[in-house]
Amino acid sequence: MPLNPGPDELRPWWRGWAGFGALVLVVALLAGGALWLLRPSAREDSCSPGTPELVWRGSGAERECVGIMNETAYSFDPQLRDITERIAKENRRVRDQWEKPGSGRSPVPYVKVALLTPMTTSDSSALPIEEIRTSLQGAYTAQCRANGCPGLSAAASTGIHGKRPQVQLLLASEGRKQAHWRPVVAQLAGLTGGKHPLVAVAGLGVSIPETQDAAVELSKKKIPAIGAVLTATNIDAERLFKVSPSNTDYARALRQHLDKLPAEQRRGYLVFDSRDDNFVQTMRKAYDEVFADYIDKRRVSFVGSAGSNAEGVPKLFFNAVQNICLTRTELVFYAGRGRDLADLVRALSTRGQCGHDKPITIVTGSTGAVQQADEVMGLLKDNKITILEASATDSERWIKGVHAPSGFKPFHQSFQDLKFPDAALSDGYAIMHHDAVLTAVWATRIVTAQTGRENPDVQDVFNQITNLHDAGRVPAAGGELSFDDASAGWPHNKPVPMIQVPATGDSPPPPYRTP
Repeated sequence: MPLNPGPDELRPWWRGWAGFGALVLVVALLAGGALWLLRPSAREDSCSPGTPELVWRGSGAERECVGIMNETAYSFDPQLRDITERIAKENRRVRDQWEKPGSGRSPVPYVKVALLTPMTTSDSSALPIEEIRTSLQGAYTAQCRANGCPGLSAAASTGIHGKRPQVQLLLASEGRKQAHWRPVVAQLAGLTGGKHPLVAVAGLGVSIPETQDAAVELSKKKIPAIGAVLTATNIDAERLFKVSPSNTDYARALRQHLDKLPAEQRRGYLVFDSRDDNFVQTMRKAYDEVFADYIDKRRVSFVGSAGSNAEGVPKLFFNAVQNICLTRTELVFYAGRGRDLADLVRALSTRGQCGHDKPITIVTGSTGAVQQADEVMGLLKDNKITILEASATDSERWIKGVHAPSGFKPFHQSFQDLKFPDAALSDGYAIMHHDAVLTAVWATRIVTAQTGRENPDVQDVFNQITNLHDAGRVPAAGGELSFDDASAGWPHNKPVPMIQVPATGDSPPPPYRTP
């Protein structure tokens, strides 16, 4: 055998240990490249640079950004750009007071409160974008009052025990129909530890099945939740509280008002949304329980337009109008979403065609439904139709000082200091979301005032919410609210004013108050 092999006798490069190692490396790189191509990257999933906690969900028209926004602003919708930027800026200011307090100053501790709610909308979602925007404005006002934001006057003080801890307000987007609550709640649960823990969740959208599921899961994670505009009596969980009246409270408030009518006018017809929607279902039940003698068997259903569970053509009110004409009813008890109220007014404005020429009053209970009927104000006046709403708020009268809760004036001052218009108060969502966040902060500050700890945990905050009564009651914008372990999460002493559209010049009676 030759000492030096010739060209035909050279070993191929891929033989031997070196070749084997190179081959393994090539295969690994190819495999990794294939996996990279098949797996969406974090950048592809992220809604925008710098927001890894916000990701895209759904496809096509259903594609939307969900997750948590903190210090990097993300607008979700062009109409939310200003308010989301302001919240992110305040969150950064709070963090800077801890990390970079400045010469001679001690670090200021802070905690997190999340606002769980839809941040996107569609024609069929229960929350219009206008109500989402005012919700964020109200929550931000509560954050600023708690933190003493620059620009707030002394009259805006909350009276909260002490000034620490400060509050970062996390915006937790669960999708326009609240369908993506599960991954968002999981994210929130991961924030309850550390030096700056999440201590409570506020908001929770509207009264639909997804809200119930999210509230139960938050309770399992030991996180107290405070609903802003939840009124359905079957939305319930161990650690869920509400700052709003219940639908039963709305019905009782209406009864207190309507019982002043002459006996011959106490004849009503119930028009109810037939969808799987906690709000409309429990509103119908409340009418049946409280107004059984008014309604008897007079009732008709329709399919509402809001939500994802509708089966059938929405907003068909022909049967309702025909039956109301036949019975010559003057009171219409409406158990439906505000988005469909204007269409009911349009339908009832044609009742003259079937011989009904008497005035009609549409009775409802909600937060802000009458504001969605502004587009049919002319029809209301021209066709002798009145809307009577038992409401959680009455900003127009409260601004004038008429039956205003003691906590409304300092809230209103803060709202003006922050350059938000009074018109943003009319739907009630700013007031109610302010009150939900304020309740969380109030409970947190009472805990830290007693313990001296910078980072209270969710259990202590939950315990304290059940003790927010007597000297600890919450001076909320919508009323001095009390909670205890026997209130089933509902507030004691919540005012329920009556709003009539078109308005009259009469002085309103004192509001009903929740027991």
